[in-house]
Amino acid sequence: MRKATAQQLKEHNQRLVSKAIYTGQAASRAAIAQETRLTRPTVSQIVGELLQAGLVQEVGPGASSGGKPPMLLGFNDDAYQIIGLHVGGRNSIGAVTDLRGRILTRAVQPSARSEDEGVLLGLCLVLDELRAQATRPLLGIGVSAPGLVDYERGVVHYSANLGWRDLPLKEQLATRCGDRAPIFVDNDTNLAALGERVFGVGGGVDNMVIVMAGTRGIGAGVIINGEIYHGTTGGAGEIGHMPIADHGVPCVCGRQGCLEAVASGWALIRRAQEAAVLYPNSTLSTLAPDTFTFENVRQAVEAGDPVAVALAREAGRYLGLAVATLISTVNPQRVVVGGSVSELGEPFFDSLRCTVAEHTLSLLADQTEILPASLGTDVNVLGAVAQVLMGELGVV
Repeated sequence: MRKATAQQLKEHNQRLVSKAIYTGQAASRAAIAQETRLTRPTVSQIVGELLQAGLVQEVGPGASSGGKPPMLLGFNDDAYQIIGLHVGGRNSIGAVTDLRGRILTRAVQPSARSEDEGVLLGLCLVLDELRAQATRPLLGIGVSAPGLVDYERGVVHYSANLGWRDLPLKEQLATRCGDRAPIFVDNDTNLAALGERVFGVGGGVDNMVIVMAGTRGIGAGVIINGEIYHGTTGGAGEIGHMPIADHGVPCVCGRQGCLEAVASGWALIRRAQEAAVLYPNSTLSTLAPDTFTFENVRQAVEAGDPVAVALAREAGRYLGLAVATLISTVNPQRVVVGGSVSELGEPFFDSLRCTVAEHTLSLLADQTEILPASLGTDVNVLGAVAQVLMGELGVV
């Protein structure tokens, strides 16, 4: 351990004061000093700097306890804006938000999956469009990317869906897009977890897991003591290819029985195609097998088709096995389940919860909430925004 420098101590104290104002109601300098355990002169100096930077504003006098009424402080949500980006297999999407994560404008561009040049170009076009629409100085740019990501250097070591290997995404964005704002890059599921924790059903919970079961794959993001757990090489939460099925279901990775092969969106489409042939009385049999989409499966489940409901319950059971393992390993307060597969509704969630109860110690299972995600398709973009707030201001 090395002693903190004066600059590091100053930055730490600034974050304490900023967070006290950001997360609380309007407060006086004295109340902030009491909450942060900093001296009043230190708080007054930091507040002065925050006022000068426009991050904090005086909102009026508070109640007097006998002397001069204290001046209350509030966070200026419009002092800066943030750009959040998400690199998807089909589209790159993004949004400009204020400092509370309220979305002000959006942008989307198709991604060419055949070459990383096309994906990067689409991402830069989204960034250029959003920069042109920003009406305040940028606090930073957050980027959500699939795959194994070195978040400290902003390098995507491996992304199967995009065909990326050791891509210096942060460096290329900074160079090609010519933006001087700080850029943060992390794995998409990690940022989904952060997004739900800061802006969604995570509700500030310090220990939580999100499982994103999408059309293309499955991953988990883990929050421990309020921070993203990345693992040794950024691979924490890569649960999609853990062996979960005891029969030889082929997976796109070349192995068999992976979680993605039995509980992802593409796996459900494959199972629905098979069921359409085996069960001619199902509404699934009225659809042309080669035109099946996940939305067809979801609609059939919603309509109560017994075969589709059985498929949803089967996916819930397999995902429940993975969630049970995560609960036994991490012991989170809350598990949030998102992605397109979670849209299968109650049959899916009922099966998932029952499976967790069967395969987890009752004490752990009973104390863990399992909830559907709340942010929908904005989850990754808002997670990228939260990453900027954490990295630049330390307020979340």
